[in-house]
Amino acid sequence: MPLPLEGIRVLDLGISTAGPYASRFLADLGAEVLKIEPIEGENARSLGLRYGDAGYLFHVNNYNKSSVVLRVQSPAGRQLFLELVQRSDVVIENFASGTMDRWGIGYDACREANPSIVYCAAKGFGESGVLRDKRAFDTVVQGLSGLMDATGDSGDAPLKGGPSVCDLMTAAANAMACVSAIATRVPGESVFLDTALFDMGAWSMLQWWPDALDDASSVQRIGNGHPLHAPFGSFACSDGDLFVAVEDDAAWQSLAGRLLLSPDWTPGERKSRHSSIDAALMAWLRGRTVMEAATELQSIGVAATPVLDLEDVAVLPIMHERELVTRVEHPHNGTIPLLRSPLAIAGCTRPPIRSLPPMLGQDTERIVGDLLGHRDALDAWVEAGVVAR
Repeated sequence: MPLPLEGIRVLDLGISTAGPYASRFLADLGAEVLKIEPIEGENARSLGLRYGDAGYLFHVNNYNKSSVVLRVQSPAGRQLFLELVQRSDVVIENFASGTMDRWGIGYDACREANPSIVYCAAKGFGESGVLRDKRAFDTVVQGLSGLMDATGDSGDAPLKGGPSVCDLMTAAANAMACVSAIATRVPGESVFLDTALFDMGAWSMLQWWPDALDDASSVQRIGNGHPLHAPFGSFACSDGDLFVAVEDDAAWQSLAGRLLLSPDWTPGERKSRHSSIDAALMAWLRGRTVMEAATELQSIGVAATPVLDLEDVAVLPIMHERELVTRVEHPHNGTIPLLRSPLAIAGCTRPPIRSLPPMLGQDTERIVGDLLGHRDALDAWVEAGVVAR
């Protein structure tokens, strides 16, 4: 089955997560993604647990891509990059604001080279506003957007979310924005996409915003609780923790029968009585194993699940059934357990792994030499440090 973005070429200058993960989504959907790397390679190659020459984050975010080493800060490298822009559909970058302009390859230069280009900039605080020039990483944005303050137990210090949630949300949003721009673009009209990590962090707090806008004193950390629903949280069983989430009347009516509480309480009444409901639920769980409790509650329509660590998650049958992990044999880096795309096509079929995570510069000669037609100049550019292969 043909993939929806076949025939689309993307230039990925992204680093770490927000940029590379956005272009990985586009690669999953069939786009040809050229990863433009500096001479030393993208920073994620040296981060975290290494498989061969690169860290795991790099492998997961960069399969189905080609690697082109290009020193875009040099005059020759800048010209080569803009020649690639002329032959491409999308540029994705997540450098600090102003970086691409200083190199002479920002949005204005790209749309001059290709008036139909889709230019996607994933910044911490976006390309407008008083914070546009401030440095930002995922945790910085979590702190400023209110997300960190809402995470943790009441009375404790604020906590960051476990994963890089703002990076990941921004990457997904930018991938969606790129697909939309590709689908609706008009020849000769470039598109500038500006989705910021801060925007996504603040947006993720949507359930708390009514309190913040009407009465700031009512915003508070509630740990594993929910601002609207009860019971909602992690509860101890005899052999581990169980997470229970009751978000509708039908589930509450089923659970209330087990707890000998009123099935007629509204969501607001349940929330105001959450302490007594939690105590009744903890008493009911006492002496039950996690699986016994989860099975019984699920059987009556109550969402309940064991709280697992990743080692347990890795061996769950659903990981195999949903094809979320596969092991690939890399010719230089050995066996790599790749976490596959969360996208699913035609049921639960994952997008194909068309190419393995690239070695640094493995495609430079093909792209610069053949696509751009500069094979005769390659040796001189390698010697000058403009490209590497």
